Amino acid sequence: MQTQSTCYKGTRTMTIKGVLWHSTGANNPNLKRYVQPSDNAKDRDQMLKLLGKNTNGNDWNHIYREAGLNAWIGKLADGTVTTVQTMPWNFRPWGCGSGKKGSCNTGWIQFEICESVLTDKAYFNAVYEEAVQLTAYLCSLYGLDPLGTVFYQGAKVPVILCHQDSYKLGLGSNHGDVYTWFNLHGKDMDDVRRDVKAAMERKEEPDMTEAQVKDMISKLVPTMISEALAKEAKERTGLPLPSWAKAESAAAKAAGIYDETRPQDYCTRLEAAIMAYRARK
Repeated sequence: MQTQSTCYKGTRTMTIKGVLWHSTGANNPNLKRYVQPSDNAKDRDQMLKLLGKNTNGNDWNHIYREAGLNAWIGKLADGTVTTVQTMPWNFRPWGCGSGKKGSCNTGWIQFEICESVLTDKAYFNAVYEEAVQLTAYLCSLYGLDPLGTVFYQGAKVPVILCHQDSYKLGLGSNHGDVYTWFNLHGKDMDDVRRDVKAAMERKEEPDMTEAQVKDMISKLVPTMISEALAKEAKERTGLPLPSWAKAESAAAKAAGIYDETRPQDYCTRLEAAIMAYRARK
């Protein structure tokens, strides 16, 4: 997406160890503020239609900035909350800076969540769920344990952490995100790790093949028909003899044609033949 950015042109690949969360610290939930397609992108017009155009030219793809992330979460032009990937997942981000022990930039996929009004609960819930789903996807993709840790640069580092976590571990610059925002809504990174784990454990039913669908139908349909007929037969058996037919029904019974049981039920071919034979006699 952002091949003109300083980070994209100056970074290198990495071995992935985990996922690191950021939030922007600015009241602007719109992705277009930070993310714009490259000038020579084949789908530039389509992307601008989705994102909206940054008319100030201060997006991170068109200014010199020694920062860059693998993805961003925020609003498209139509207000939809979504994720936009801005670099390959194995490209080393310039996200959390460095601390006295080194940097989580080497090994941790990083994304920014665009902040809005900090008290906007609906927006927070939407981007939080989006971030959880993205992280669950990345953990599944790279075989990462969301509750696990990695021993790195002499520190025990969570597989999933935020910018402030990296600072406290001596592996990032002094930033307060994401706690300055998340704590207002009763969330911390322990909640994140548990929610990511839960998302990974929610398995969807796999798509069925055509043969499996046909097999299921061949087994279910006869049973469904049989059950429906049995239900209808039971209901018809209990229906009373209508008043307009009482006299003739009694005459047919007296003539030995039938016994007046289940008067409104269907008769089989055998029953019809026997009643016809008796009537002829």
